[in-house]
Amino acid sequence: MRSLIVLIGLVACSDSGDDGPPPREVTADATVTASGLSEEVTFRIPDNTRSITIVVEGAPDALLALGSFELGDGEDLVQLPMGEPGAAMQTSYQQEQIGQMPGALFQSIRLGTYTHLYPYRPDQHVIAGTGRMRVASNRPGPVSITIVMPEDNGANVLALDMYLVSDTLADPNEPTFKGELDRVFAQAGITVTVNGVQRLTGTAFERITDFNEPQETPASQSAMVTALATGTGDALDVFVVEGLPTGVAGLSLGTPGPPIRGSYYYGVIVRGGFPAPEMARVTAHEVAHFVALQHVQNRGVSGMTYPDPLDDTMPGVDNLMSNGTVLTPGQRFALSRSALLRL
Repeated sequence: MRSLIVLIGLVACSDSGDDGPPPREVTADATVTASGLSEEVTFRIPDNTRSITIVVEGAPDALLALGSFELGDGEDLVQLPMGEPGAAMQTSYQQEQIGQMPGALFQSIRLGTYTHLYPYRPDQHVIAGTGRMRVASNRPGPVSITIVMPEDNGANVLALDMYLVSDTLADPNEPTFKGELDRVFAQAGITVTVNGVQRLTGTAFERITDFNEPQETPASQSAMVTALATGTGDALDVFVVEGLPTGVAGLSLGTPGPPIRGSYYYGVIVRGGFPAPEMARVTAHEVAHFVALQHVQNRGVSGMTYPDPLDDTMPGVDNLMSNGTVLTPGQRFALSRSALLRL
């Protein structure tokens, strides 16, 4: 007999006796056992749902991903290989330094806090009904789960809060910067609003000196920077610093990141001092990572190449997720599914 947990909705039930539609944000706690999998959790997927974003929080040193994931049709989208998942997760993350989860679903394994956005390509669709999932990890222990299911209501506004972590850098939010940022995201039908730039002085993070593969860790300087944010809304935090490690122009704390303020992975970091058009391109690249997109191609320690999950991207052509500014139709679709978008 399988064990399951029904997730608790964050939206109150009606007093009329009619439960109404399912809540669009739900939470639950679960436990990963020695098998590397948690018990099954179930949740209701409302009609007309834009996307499903699953955020799993566990111990900071635990690798996390999904062990199974079903929509209303009951088909498991993960399809993990047989055996305990923990060893394969460690191999992908720590040895190959690519962090791609085995199985049929494209997943980025993360330390401490994991995020998955579905759908991430145009041929995928949200199917209403009963959803089911299990968490996979290399470490047994408790995890907290948040599932966000925004309505498919045409939301297309992405708000940014910008923080200038420097005593000396000039304010980057000038017309050339904003115009280029707008141009890039307009390809996906997204309007970017910048709520303003707040200067943060006297911090220890003007220059970020550590860099972690395949992604930043909860204890990294970049993750610590997020504690500097003072925003209270749902805008994505963008931190502009004086320096990053050699060869690094920007860092996203998620691919994708959790659309939940307060997480140590909530934000992106950009090195300042570039001309405005280049600053805009780097910012757009890192924000696109956080919202939905992978690099067109990554290379592991072994030399093996790992393409993104989209059919219409290819290395060596102008693309925002390489070294350019163009977005393919598949990338535009993925960006348009983000839970961070508002009307």
